[in-house]
Amino acid sequence: MSFFQSDIAYKFYSSLKCVKTFKVTTDKGYVQGYIQQENGLLKGFFSRRAIVLGGPVLYPDATEEDVTKLLQKLKQATKSAIYTEIRAEKDYSEYKDIFLNAGFRYHPHLNVLIECDTIDKAFNRMDENRKRQIKKADESGVICRFASSIDEVKAFYCLLKNHYKKKVKKPLFTWEFFEKMFTSGVGKYLLAVKDDKIIGGMLQVSTDDTVYDYYACGLDAEYQAESPSATIYWNTIKNAIEHGQTTFDTMGAGTPGVPYGVRDFKLRFGGELVEFGRYICINKPILYKLGCLAIKIIS
Repeated sequence: MSFFQSDIAYKFYSSLKCVKTFKVTTDKGYVQGYIQQENGLLKGFFSRRAIVLGGPVLYPDATEEDVTKLLQKLKQATKSAIYTEIRAEKDYSEYKDIFLNAGFRYHPHLNVLIECDTIDKAFNRMDENRKRQIKKADESGVICRFASSIDEVKAFYCLLKNHYKKKVKKPLFTWEFFEKMFTSGVGKYLLAVKDDKIIGGMLQVSTDDTVYDYYACGLDAEYQAESPSATIYWNTIKNAIEHGQTTFDTMGAGTPGVPYGVRDFKLRFGGELVEFGRYICINKPILYKLGCLAIKIIS
């Protein structure tokens, strides 16, 4: 089961003031998520969106009627949002026509899944340049460890916030989210540290068999010898193997056919490129069109 469809995830998101959670169930499955919007009167009004991470949990004997019923209940529960987006974590292609008939559009979207079997096999799957970076980083004295204090989490958050502002240019959760991830123990922060300075990190959530790259960034340009982003990824793989987890879900690799440096970075670890896509239902078409324009203008 996806972490994001677990009871732990639902309880965590329900504790946040910055989102409103929802969960709908039927005899043959359930789906949960949250409704989120940006700060600011205008931006907030035009950015109301319902997000379902992972995708619906459907029992093996669920029929077309059962899936349709669950999707209709989902649409009803999220009707206050301008749109509802399901970010699939697995292959829902056998249900694709049902999603389309229920009013969801399919948007191609890629992801990279990295196998975590043995240290030697994982290392050998990486390309030669990535191997050299990892070896050079080890020699540089960079240390990877989990955050032990809220101050360290705050330092990572500052790096991430700056990264999103300058490069990613997409919405980012407020400090409340990152603080509670740490204080609740739901998430862990793997940090790259050089001379007591945090130069990169990753917020991770996990299940018994999968670790997820929820948010990550690194000062790669400033610390080329340390390669903080690559170092964080490699240590995540090693930690997963040591804890018996079999998959590192990197949580997104962009749109097919569109060049994307992050995808290239992730693939160099020898991962599998998959297209599970996203399913989007536009609940308020006029507001959706106006919102796309408004967000561009005021961003």
